[in-house]
Amino acid sequence: MAHRKLAGAVSLTAAGALILSSCAPTDDNGDDGNGEAEAVEGGGTVSIYNCEPQELTPGNSSEVCGSKILEQLFTGLTTVDYDTNEPAAGVAEEWETDDNITWTFTLGEDWTFHNGDELTAQNFVDTWNWTVDPDNAQGGAGFFDKIQGYDEVVDGDADEMEGLTAVDDHTLEVELDEPFSPFATMVSYTAFYPMPDEAFDDIDAFESAPVGNGRYQMDGEWEHDVAVNMDRFEEWAGDEPGEPERIEWSIYSDVDTAYMDVQAGDLDVLDNAPPNRFESLDSDFGDNWVASETSSFTYLGFPMYQDEFEDVDVRHAISKAIDREELMEVIFDDRNTAAYNIIPPTLPQGREDACGENCEYDPDAARDMYEDADGPSELTFYFNSGAGHEEWVEAIANQLQENLGVEDVNFESLEFAQYLDLHEEENITGPYRLGWVLSYPSPQYAMEPIYTTDADSNYFQYSSDEFDGLIQDANSATEEDEADSLYQEAEDVLLEDMPAVPLFFQDFNTVYSDRIDGDSVTVDPRTFLRAEQIVVTEE
Repeated sequence: MAHRKLAGAVSLTAAGALILSSCAPTDDNGDDGNGEAEAVEGGGTVSIYNCEPQELTPGNSSEVCGSKILEQLFTGLTTVDYDTNEPAAGVAEEWETDDNITWTFTLGEDWTFHNGDELTAQNFVDTWNWTVDPDNAQGGAGFFDKIQGYDEVVDGDADEMEGLTAVDDHTLEVELDEPFSPFATMVSYTAFYPMPDEAFDDIDAFESAPVGNGRYQMDGEWEHDVAVNMDRFEEWAGDEPGEPERIEWSIYSDVDTAYMDVQAGDLDVLDNAPPNRFESLDSDFGDNWVASETSSFTYLGFPMYQDEFEDVDVRHAISKAIDREELMEVIFDDRNTAAYNIIPPTLPQGREDACGENCEYDPDAARDMYEDADGPSELTFYFNSGAGHEEWVEAIANQLQENLGVEDVNFESLEFAQYLDLHEEENITGPYRLGWVLSYPSPQYAMEPIYTTDADSNYFQYSSDEFDGLIQDANSATEEDEADSLYQEAEDVLLEDMPAVPLFFQDFNTVYSDRIDGDSVTVDPRTFLRAEQIVVTEE
C-alpha cells in the first residue's frame, strides 16, 4: 500500500539496445562536453525493477507493484501536482463545484485509448459502474462509496449509480451523497482510470494486456514473474510525453538480486535499495544514487480477529517495547525516520509526536503492562519476502523477547501477492509488517481506506464508531482548518486504539546505472519512480 499503498518486493532483467544521439558530441557518459547529459536519439530503453503485481485491472489494483505500471498505461480524470499537493489536469481540463457535492468535469477532446477508440465521458461512467458491480468483485469498488447510488448497486437494487451522468461526450457530472472536499484529488487514483469498451468483453484478456490511454502502451502481454514491457504512445493527448521510448519493468523475487544487477549494468534502475545495503551505497554506486522523502509508512499490524490481540494493553505494550531510534540507527543507518504518527510528514497535517506515551520507549512499563494483560508468550511475525525486511523484523522480534519476556518467536514470509492473499483470507495469527503510501496527498487517504470499518484494506478488522464518525465529519467539512483538526482527532483515536504500531517513514534510496542521467531520477511522495522522466544517455 504499498497494497496501494503497500510496499512490496520482486523483478528480472532486460535492457534493449539504444542509439546514441548524433545531435551533439558526447563523452563516454553521455555528456555533451558542457556537463549536461545528452539523451539518446528517440529516448532509448530503460529497464526498471518491479515486484510481481497482484492485479493489472485498474479497479482491482491496490498495491504499488501493479499501480506503478498502470500509472504509465493510463491517465486519470485528474493528476496531482506534488509541488503544491493540488489536483492538476488529466483527461479533465477543468472542473468546478459550488458545494463539494455536485462536481462537473470538462474533458479534453483529443483523448483516445491505445486501440484508437475515442475516450468520452461515457467511458468513465461505464468503467466506474462496472467496477462497483459486485458481480465483478473489484477490490477498489469501495472508493466509489461517496457517489449517489453506490449502495443500491452494491445491494443489487440498481445496475448503475444515479450520481454519474455523461452530459455529453466531454462533460462528466458526478453527484455525491454528501460534501467531500478531496474529490478532485481522489479521482486521480488508480481505481478511477477509464477502460475502453473492449475491456468488458474479456476482462481476463484485458488483465494480461491492459489497453489504456496513458503515455505508454503494452508491448505484448504481462509475463508473470518475468516482465511487463511498454512503448511510448505517440498519440497521447497530454502535455509532456514520456522521455524513454520504451520501459521494461523487470520482475524480481529478490531485491538484493536487483541491486547487484544494477551494479553490474544489467538493470538500469532500482527504485529503493534494500536496508541491508544502506551502509554500502556510496562504495557500491558513488554518485549513482539519490534519496527521496516519501509518504511510505511502515507499521506492525495486529490481526484483531485473534483473541491474543483484542486487549489494547497488549498492543500498547508491544509499541512501548520497541526502540524505534535504535532501529533507525543500527538497521537503517539513519536513512529512514522513526514514526510516532500516522499522517505522514510529507503532509502539512502531520504531527511528529502525535502518538505520545503510547509510542514512548519504556521497556519496564511495557513488560508490566504485557504481563498484566496476559500477553502471548509465543509470537509469529509475518512479512513479505524478498524486499529486505528480514533483518529489521528480526530486530523487533529480539526487542520484544528481551523487553516483554516473549519466550518463542517464529517468522512466516511469502512473496507479496501471496502475502496479501493471506491477509484477505484472515489467516494471519501474529504481528505483521505492512505499509501504506499516499496515492493522493490527503490525510483522508492516510486513514480512511485502511482503518474505517469494513474498508477493503482494513486487514486488522478494526472497527470504531468514534473514528468512523470523525473521518466522515472531516470529509464533509467545508473549511480546510476544520477538516485538518478533525483528521488529527481521528488520528488520535487510532493511536489510542492502536490496531497498528507506527514504526517508520521510509526514504527511498534509488540506485541507477551509468546509462542514466541521475538528474532525471525522481521518486514522488507516493514512492512512485517517475519512469516517464528518465533520461537514457548510453546504448
